[in-house]
Amino acid sequence: MKHPIAFLHTSPAAIPPLMRFFDEAAPEFEITNLLDDGLLRMLSAGRFDDAGARLREMLDTAQSYYGVRAAMITCSSISTKMARDAAAGTSIPVLKIDEPMARAAVQSGRRIGICATFRPTVVPTSSLLQEAARAAGRDVELIPEIMESAYDALLAGRFEEHDRILLAGVDSLASRNVDAIVLAQVSMARVLSQAAARTSIPVFSSLNTSLEALRQLVRD
Repeated sequence: MKHPIAFLHTSPAAIPPLMRFFDEAAPEFEITNLLDDGLLRMLSAGRFDDAGARLREMLDTAQSYYGVRAAMITCSSISTKMARDAAAGTSIPVLKIDEPMARAAVQSGRRIGICATFRPTVVPTSSLLQEAARAAGRDVELIPEIMESAYDALLAGRFEEHDRILLAGVDSLASRNVDAIVLAQVSMARVLSQAAARTSIPVFSSLNTSLEALRQLVRD
């Protein structure tokens, strides 16, 4: 018997890598993808209340119409507070995709590099890492590397250009004596193996770290 779960997306670019990974790694999940790419425009415009309300609607749809046992928010630009506020209105467990990644990354050392291609992602990712560090009793210094031209290339379907710019950002962070590198958006998972091969520094993606956390949610 499969476990019905929902993935809540704000970018169509997140769906292919997630589905490829989970179709292979977690055949026990029956996944419903819910997408609203207008949420990114709301976040960019600072319309956080509207974004939170829309997120709650998506969770209601996942539970009421698809009967999911758990949901995962795949957008790193959604703040932890917004995700928790939205989850408070539902009876199903809700995972923010990058929470397990943050917990793993802060164990790697003090200086953590953040690769991001969508600028509004940096603040919630930084807050998440700081929260994970406090919970672990650690101090961290965060070093962001923002490559907005890579995001533009991704949306335009210029995948090789996106990957090249993103990997250059990984190289830049590796040269700045960081202890770990976080790929802040799930769309970046497409370069994970290449990034890991370029440096001895641990490179983290929310794609693989979220798997066990989701399995735990449906077991509980």
